[in-house]
Amino acid sequence: MALKDRIQTDNHKIFMNPDHFATEHTWNGVPFSCVEDDTEALKRKNNNVNDISWQENMVDKVIFVPEDSLPARAQPNEFVLYDDVQMRVSDVIDAIGMKEIHLSLYFAKGVSM
Repeated sequence: MALKDRIQTDNHKIFMNPDHFATEHTWNGVPFSCVEDDTEALKRKNNNVNDISWQENMVDKVIFVPEDSLPARAQPNEFVLYDDVQMRVSDVIDAIGMKEIHLSLYFAKGVSM
């Protein structure tokens, strides 16, 4: 079996296994399984990788999903409802049968008096 095939098999059997890493979420109201990775978003924020996510009024989220399991398309600069919260798709990276999707949520800063 080629390495590419083994990686794709591991993606589905281990990485996307709900007993290991995957959890159920919604994309524009349609349920699907994905893996959330807050450490990747934090790494990008700390390294300030080609974005402005260091701003205090912004939350980043990175999800991994098999490319055949996403209920709808994911395109940069489009807005989606992820778990009923409107977020902007900031980046989509294709990697051996998986999509790495970077989501951003802007929120208003509160004013204290």
